[in-house]
Amino acid sequence: MAETFPDLDTQRRYYEALIEVSPTAIVTGDEHLHVTSWNPAAERLFGYTRDEALGRDINDLVARSDEVREEALDVDRELQAGGVLQRVTRRTRKDGTLVDVAIRAAPIVIDGRVAGFYAFFDDVTDLVRQRRYYESLLEISPVAVIMVARDQTVTSWNPAAEKLFGYSSGEAIGQQIDDLVANRPEVHEEALRYSAEAWQTPFFRRLARRTQKDGTLIDVEISAVPVMHQGEAIGYYIIYHDISELAEARRRLEARIDEQMAELVRSGELARFLPRQVAEGLLAGQLAPEQALERRRITVLFADMVGFTDLSESLEPEELSEVLNGYLREMTAAVLAHGGTLDNFIGDGIMAVFGAPDPMPESEQAWAALRAAVEMRSRCRELAARLRATGIPADLDIRVGLNTGHCTVGVFGSEVMRAYKAVGFAVNVAARLQAAGEPGSILCGFRTYALMKDRVRAVPREPLTVKGASRPVEAWEIVDLLEDGGGTGGPSEGPVRAR
Repeated sequence: MAETFPDLDTQRRYYEALIEVSPTAIVTGDEHLHVTSWNPAAERLFGYTRDEALGRDINDLVARSDEVREEALDVDRELQAGGVLQRVTRRTRKDGTLVDVAIRAAPIVIDGRVAGFYAFFDDVTDLVRQRRYYESLLEISPVAVIMVARDQTVTSWNPAAEKLFGYSSGEAIGQQIDDLVANRPEVHEEALRYSAEAWQTPFFRRLARRTQKDGTLIDVEISAVPVMHQGEAIGYYIIYHDISELAEARRRLEARIDEQMAELVRSGELARFLPRQVAEGLLAGQLAPEQALERRRITVLFADMVGFTDLSESLEPEELSEVLNGYLREMTAAVLAHGGTLDNFIGDGIMAVFGAPDPMPESEQAWAALRAAVEMRSRCRELAARLRATGIPADLDIRVGLNTGHCTVGVFGSEVMRAYKAVGFAVNVAARLQAAGEPGSILCGFRTYALMKDRVRAVPREPLTVKGASRPVEAWEIVDLLEDGGGTGGPSEGPVRAR
């Protein structure tokens, strides 16, 4: 409810009482800028008593220092012209010291004529001291610190920013930040996107490339934090760390690693530990450790040596190791000769895939896998013959399972060890087909058979029960290859019993 007063005198005393108790220094003066009122807060702020201040020119009291005199006279002229002003500046105390104040002043106008003035002085020494402290930190900071307003215009640009980007503060302030530090097309769109993202998070950090005044690209770490006022972001500070030396060292290291990997591939050393296609894919950057896994239809080959357990009982460990290495060497050569990729060695067993990582049409996958299986069996039998010729009782053969289907392929593992692998139901079926075969047999699933049925002679075998399958899986035994001549040399009569 509004306060009412019975007369003007009572109203005057009411406002005088408010001025007396105000924590803000309040001063009034006449048209000649002579003080007409000086409240207790003004006494405390400037050190003059009311009696000392009344009747004196305001500037003789609070602007005696040459440092502030000219600015104070500007304020006087603006007031006498009828202007209203607000600013943060400095004024002098009675003892000559300077005090930081926020001034709000306006003329008192009567009948269209300036009859005097009133002014409010707030002591902002602590705030200004804090501001100057932070400004001094920015001035001496070795990293570029820039403040931008909400419209992306630069409002603060420290010396380190001048040194990093090449623009003086006079050139930078008032300009769009991304027009300054991202003035090349290859980084400008990214910079605009990052600026938009920075408003959506309380802390923003990225590694990127930015441009200097002359267009040179530099590597920087960008950090941004919002400047809040009354709960609202009114701008943000951006910190740019120059990481050009680190980035260049990283690029040199990566180039060196690429050279070393290329040499390993050329010399064949890397292929001793990784499948050839995987090694070449890593070198070409087509296979990354963090690359997303891929769903792809491939043909899986499982092969297992028959007779190895009996052989291990008659040989010393050193001799057995030599036989096993010889066998794996022969099997690997057969797989690679037909475009396959080794997935894993499992004791004397081998898993290989066709169609990954290098893509291959399905019909070619199935045919290549079958040709590899036939050659693997031939090489195994030749190895057994050579061993027997040296007196080693090697009655060795292999059985092979082939299956075509969708699998997940890619780099699996942890930070410690990774491997390119294929996983999925189709892999399980191939393993089950191999386990169900007789020595020397090549069994395949229905889809694999369907892809090459015009190129082979095959007989159906008893369907297999596979864990995870809703019904038995069809199995076909390859008897002859109609192309390139010759039989497979495997058994052709009687059903294969699932075991």
